[in-house]
Parts: sequence; C-alpha cells; structure tokens
Amino acid sequence: MPEIHSTGHAPSLLVRCMRFLLLIALSLALSGVSLSVRAQTAAPVTVSGTNLCADVSGQSTTPGAPVIAWTCWGGANEQWLPSATGARYTLVNQNSGLCMDVSGQSLSPGGPIIQWTCNGGLNQAFTLMPQGAGYAIVAGHSGLCVSAASTTSQGAQLRQQACNGGATQTWMVSGLPPQKTALPSKWTAPITLPLVPLQAANLPNGNVLVWSADSALDFTPGANPPRRTYTAIFNPSTGRSQQVIVTNTGHDMFCPGIVNLPDGRIFVTGGSTAKLTSIYSPSTNSWTASDQMNIARGYQGSVTLSNGDVFLVGGSWSGGLGGKSGETWTAGSGWRINGAITDDYILTNDAGGLFRADNHAWMFAVGDGRVFHAGPSRAMHWFDTAGNGSVTAAGNRGSDNDAMNGNAVMYDVGKILTVGGAPSYDQSPATANATLIDISSGNAVVRTIAPMSYRRAFNNSVVLPNGQVVVVGGQTFAAPFSDDNAVLTPELWDPATNSFSPLAPQAVPRTYHSMALLLNDGRVLSGGGGLCGSCATNHTDVEILTPPYLLNSDGSAASRPSLSSVPSDAQLGTTIVVTASRAVRSFVLMRSSSSTHSLNNEQRRVPLTFSVGTAGEFHLNIPSDPGVVVPGYYMLFALNSNGVPSVSRVLRVH
Repeated sequence: MPEIHSTGHAPSLLVRCMRFLLLIALSLALSGVSLSVRAQTAAPVTVSGTNLCADVSGQSTTPGAPVIAWTCWGGANEQWLPSATGARYTLVNQNSGLCMDVSGQSLSPGGPIIQWTCNGGLNQAFTLMPQGAGYAIVAGHSGLCVSAASTTSQGAQLRQQACNGGATQTWMVSGLPPQKTALPSKWTAPITLPLVPLQAANLPNGNVLVWSADSALDFTPGANPPRRTYTAIFNPSTGRSQQVIVTNTGHDMFCPGIVNLPDGRIFVTGGSTAKLTSIYSPSTNSWTASDQMNIARGYQGSVTLSNGDVFLVGGSWSGGLGGKSGETWTAGSGWRINGAITDDYILTNDAGGLFRADNHAWMFAVGDGRVFHAGPSRAMHWFDTAGNGSVTAAGNRGSDNDAMNGNAVMYDVGKILTVGGAPSYDQSPATANATLIDISSGNAVVRTIAPMSYRRAFNNSVVLPNGQVVVVGGQTFAAPFSDDNAVLTPELWDPATNSFSPLAPQAVPRTYHSMALLLNDGRVLSGGGGLCGSCATNHTDVEILTPPYLLNSDGSAASRPSLSSVPSDAQLGTTIVVTASRAVRSFVLMRSSSSTHSLNNEQRRVPLTFSVGTAGEFHLNIPSDPGVVVPGYYMLFALNSNGVPSVSRVLRVH
C-alpha cells in the first residue's frame, strides 16, 4: 500500500476539533463541573536536525508493517508513546497500538524495523542513550542502533546497524517522561541464602522464615511431588541463615496460602500438596501437620480474620480446576466450607482460564469475621464467613481492570493502595495503575491516582511505619521465570502527595517468585526470584533496603528515637504504658506478615492515639475493634516529628 499523506483539510479539521473540545470545557466550567485533561505524551520520533519521522508505512494497523523514514506530517502513524520497561522503553505506535520491533529478533546488522504486537520481548525494548542533540535508540536484544538510510531521503525502511554515533542514528524522542531524582536510600549487597526464598514470614523475634519447594532450587510439577519442603531461618541482623528440610508433615509447601496466626505461628495451606496444611511454631522451632482442607488448592488467597479464624478462597493452580469455594478454619474445629462464597466472585478474565483466573485474591479482614475482597479482579466484594457464608458486591476498582500479579496494601485504617498487575498471569503487559480504596465507612470508595513511573507485574509492596509504601521489583511484561524487562528501581508512594518517587536501584532482578517484607528495624527485605532448576533467573539471595526515612538528605544515617520499655502483651480496648525518648511524636502498630507471589494479605498499619503521663511516660490506646487490630503479633514503632522510626519492639495484641 502506498504511503498515505495528510491532505489540506486535516489542519482545519484538527482546529475544529480543538475548538469543539474547548467549547465543551468552557460549558462544563460554567456549569460548575471540572474537566481534567491528561497530557498526551506520544510524540514523533525524528531524525535529529531533519524533518524525517519514524512512520508506519501506509498508516497500516497490521503486525509486520515496515517502519520507514518519511516527511513529518503529524499523522498518528508517526506518533510513538515511550513506555518505561525497566531501564528501557517500548515505543507504541498511536495509530495501531503496536510496538516498534526488530523483525524476527534479528541479531544482525541490517535487521529491519517493523511494528508488531507488543509482547515484552527485548527486541521491542530500547535503551535511549543520550547522543549529540538527541538519543541513540539501542535494541535490548542485539545492542544495535535503529538507523535511517540517510538524513535527506524518505521511504526507506529503518534498520538496526552497528552503533556509530552518526546523524542517521541520532533521534529526537520528545515524549519521554521527566526523570526524577532518586530519594536518599541504599541497599545492602546481596546476601546469599541456601535456597530461593519465594515464600517468607515475619517471626516475633525479628528473624524471617523462608522456604522454596521440594528442592532448594527447583520444584517438581504434577500431582505427586516429593512430600518435603526446603526451609531456612534468616537473621537480618547477622545475615546468617540455617536450612532445615521439613519432612515430618509430608507437605510440599510450594505455592501455598500463608497467614500469621494470632499466637505467632505461621499457618501454611495447600500448594503442591494441595489438601495438606502445616504450622510452624517459633517458640519450639518446629513444624507440625494441621487439619486437611476440604478443597485441594494452591495459589489461593488467605487471611487471618478478626475472630482469629482463617479464611481462604480460590486456588485452581493445584487440586483441579474450579470449585474453589471459600472455607474457614477454626483452631480446634478444623475447616468448614463457605459454600455461598464461590470462586466465581474472584475470577479475572485471564487468558489462561480457570487455572489462573482465581489466583492470589487480595483480601483484608474487617470486623465480625468479614473480609473485603479488593482484587486482582476488577470486581470487589464483601465476604461474610459466618455459617455457609454470604457475598455483597462492592463495585469495581475504578478505572483499573483485572490486575493479576499486582497487589494491595492497607497503609492506614481502612485505607488501601493497589498497584500494578496485568490482565493475565502470563505473557501479558503490566500496568502502572495505582488506585486508592477507602473502606472505613463500610462502603468501598475508589479513587484513581497518578500512576507509577514503571509498569510492574510480580512486584511486591511494603507499607512503612510512616504510611509510605515501598513498591519493589517486578517486570513490565509478565513472563514467569524470566528477568527480561525487570524493573530494578523501586518506587516510594507518599500518601501526603499521592505521588511515586524513585529509590536507589537494587542489584538483583526480583520478578516471578520474589518476596518482600518489613523488618523489625524498619528496613525492607527483598529477595528471591526463579526456582527453575539450572536456569539463569534463580536468585538465592536477599537484599535489604534502607528507606529514605532512615537517612538524612546527604545520605547519612538519621537520628532515631528509641523505645526503652514496652509490654510483651496487650489487650484490645486497653491502654499500655511505654517509655521512649522525648523526641517521639507518634506511635504505630505494624502487623507481622507473610509474602508469596506478590501477595501479602496480613500486613496492615495502625496509628495509635496516646497521652503523656506525669513522669513523661506514654499511654498508648489500643483500638478495641479486632477488625482494625487483627489479633496477632505487631511491631510497635515510635516516630519523631520527621517521621523517623525507632527500632520496633514486638508485642502480642489479643
């Protein structure tokens, strides 16, 4: 098809459209309605110093159409949206919605540039290297540069060539988002573990329980894996770990549900051995078998309830497809099916069908044994776990769609931040979406906020004692067991500004099978990824982030307040007395939690009210509602006026 050019009528049509939009805006303003216009960031990609644009020939919308150099005329087929994918960018054509692509993943000079269905491949991920008055566009898979045939003639297809810094390889890319300066933050060097830590849980003494599967570096697929689990206890203070292979429960605890029980034990349900459950006791450092579930499942969502019971739903990854209705566990009584809470309520429209559609439900305990279901399906619900159970619709998650492999975190009482995810579990482009959900009134009030700087799936989110949220790891195109398109730069969300800011990059990609947790000293643990045998993406290590609130603007350590006396036990609705440094201005409870597959339904942050006694002691008011302070172990942090936290003291609230 020949190239289609704009005609003399196009500018006047554009002007008329702009006038029409301005009239609409003026009308809305006069009637008291505000109109928010989102800036368009798509722009031409131009050979620097020329009037030649990267143009999809013939305005084609078909995969495989060549990208050529053509005189810039303003058509949508010359408009490209740069979208951050890790440290690189995809360039999405605004006429077709297809990505700039090196055809056939060619590694050779001369490989043609085409448009193709966006698939997350490195041949669609370009590094934009500053060069002269513009950028070199460097293909991620080959290291070769996108090049025009000349700076004067039009019509020739763009090709990748050996990078030479020349004029035909220097491009103006004006649609790039502004780069933000990383906030003061730092990572430890990677700390080696004896296994891939894809599941992790806080222990009351500050250590972290981690485990992999029936092997330290791999897992056995199928219905009958070896009935064992490789585990380890990691000490963040010393960096040391001790491995134990658990065989006495007969349970391969790979891809399970995890909760932190009110008494501090870690309850692991299903996974590869899909009906079994196991409990780790920190006080005895031992594992015991617990009650078998009624429904075999893996990849389920699970959560500790306000009454101390445990609820879970979904999990078609193992134990058969579908029929993964809710069930509730009560200590001493075992499991009871909540037949009215079917997994139909949590399904996403995943390309993988039921096998993926009911995975990793985001759930938050509220009062009276009830649960708020926030995702990853767009549809949200209230689950009542009493008896056979019941379901009440809670509306949709605003403009966000299904967000598998994204996550949600309760950063304040009844307030939830959701970030990232993808329409499907596998081979699916991630989003940078961010949504706030306020359930404090008993209804779900949803607000879409400005997105993250990076699209992320398989990311983890950790709420900090000051209410900020660290979003770490992930990749811009969901592809299990791959580090392609990994995002090494974490982001810090601030509830005061509803904005995301970059932090110092970590050294190791944390994508599929990674985890993250808040540590007792206020730092953030991030680790794992892989568990695929001899693959290159096995990451048997962790890194520890020092967030900005622990550092001064010059990167030096901030002065921290201290807690000197805290009771080990507290009851709901009572007041406890603690002693702390005089600089303290606030106190907060952070629930011990557990993480796997981007999911952590246990973490929550509870600010406390308090008064100061005559001797300078602090009287902290523990909320009476177990839907606010779900029974269990909490890290108590004291913060000064700058939001710098103390090292926490751990207490049990019941």
